[in-house]
Amino acid sequence: MDLKNKVVVIAGATGGIGREITKAFAKEKVNLVLVARRKVILDSLKQETEKLGAKVDVFECDLTKSGSVEKFVSVLNKDHKQVDVLINAAGVGVYKPLPEIKLDEWQRSLEVNVTAPFLLIQKLLPLLKKSQKACVLSTGSGMGRVAMAKRSAYCTSKFALRGLMLSLAKEYKKTNIQFCHLTLGSVLTAFGPLSLEDKLASQKKGKKYLDPSWLAHTIVAKIKNDTLEDEVTIYPSHYFAESKKGKTALK
Repeated sequence: MDLKNKVVVIAGATGGIGREITKAFAKEKVNLVLVARRKVILDSLKQETEKLGAKVDVFECDLTKSGSVEKFVSVLNKDHKQVDVLINAAGVGVYKPLPEIKLDEWQRSLEVNVTAPFLLIQKLLPLLKKSQKACVLSTGSGMGRVAMAKRSAYCTSKFALRGLMLSLAKEYKKTNIQFCHLTLGSVLTAFGPLSLEDKLASQKKGKKYLDPSWLAHTIVAKIKNDTLEDEVTIYPSHYFAESKKGKTALK
């Protein structure tokens, strides 16, 4: 896919992975549409990415609310005739044993990790259909494939997201829209039960993490080169196998 001037919507653009994906796409001179909850951070990111050569629009939006998503899509419809790429990178993690999980935490985990991408995909579907070749990618987790103790809320939401994306990949297999679920191992960002500082300390002791900038450029390259599949799995090299560069295991 030639990405120049393509319309790329990134949900969760201000987060660790989302921010790096945003910058990687900006270098391809795309039309970026950045969506997140914090307008101040969005405005700062807009200035940064415009310097990289992208045209950028930002929208403050609660992606878990249908009305908020519909309002965003209504405005988007006026500015763009189609959407070529949708990246669902927003996420929240709840890492507690079952007795300690509050109902609002459980619901928030499902709303952000499952309901938000569902709503955005559903409401953007008409614009995605207008693209000659569209791509929808959602960032998942290895905990959407392998269950872990004291991770029931997070695992449940990520198993559900993976099910949503793989089902849509089959549902739209013979159309212009490609759906891809990205299964990731540990990434060197502040997301997760450990802070970025703790991860950096663990890294010095030999713990492996995916570099978020490298990961973002890998994702963009796969979209650009049309090498996405229904599911792309990327783990740090020590998880299962080592790549020639020793950075990741891609499956």
